Amino acid sequence: MYSENKLKMKKTIIVFIATAFVALGLLTGCNTKEEKVADAQEKVADAKEDLADKKYDAKVERQVEEKEWQEFVAESNAKIAINNEKIGDLKIRMKKSGQMENAVLTERIINLEKRNTELRKRMEMYDSSQSNWDAFKKEFSKDMENLGQSIEDLTIDSNK
Repeated sequence: MYSENKLKMKKTIIVFIATAFVALGLLTGCNTKEEKVADAQEKVADAKEDLADKKYDAKVERQVEEKEWQEFVAESNAKIAINNEKIGDLKIRMKKSGQMENAVLTERIINLEKRNTELRKRMEMYDSSQSNWDAFKKEFSKDMENLGQSIEDLTIDSNK
C-alpha cells in the first residue's frame, strides 16, 4: 500500500512538473502584440538598410566598370592608332624599296588595314552597358594582340 501511494505520488509530481514546463514554454514563447509589431518594424528597417546598401554597392560597381571601360577604350584606341602608324610606315618602306609591286606583301598590308579598321569599328559599335563586356574585352584584346603580332611579323619579313 505504501509503495502504491508512493507510485501515485511520483506520477502526480511528474505530471505536475511536465505541465509546468509546458505552461512555462507557452507563456515565454508567446509575444505580445507590441513585441510582434516591434519585431516586424525592426525587420523592415533592416531590410530597408540592406536594400540601400545593395543599391549603393551596385552604383559604385557601375562607376568602377564605367571607369574600367573608358580606360580600355582609350588604351585600345591608342593601340589602333599605333597600328595605323606601323602600317603606314610599312607602306612607305615598301614603296622606297620597290617591294610595293610584290602582290603578296601588298595583299598582307591591305589585310592588316582591314583588320585594324574592323577592330576600331567593333570598339565604336560595342555597347558598354552589356553584361558580357569582360568577354568582349578578352576577345578584343586577343584580336588586338594577334594583329600587333601580324604587323610585327610583316615588318620582319619585309626587312629580309
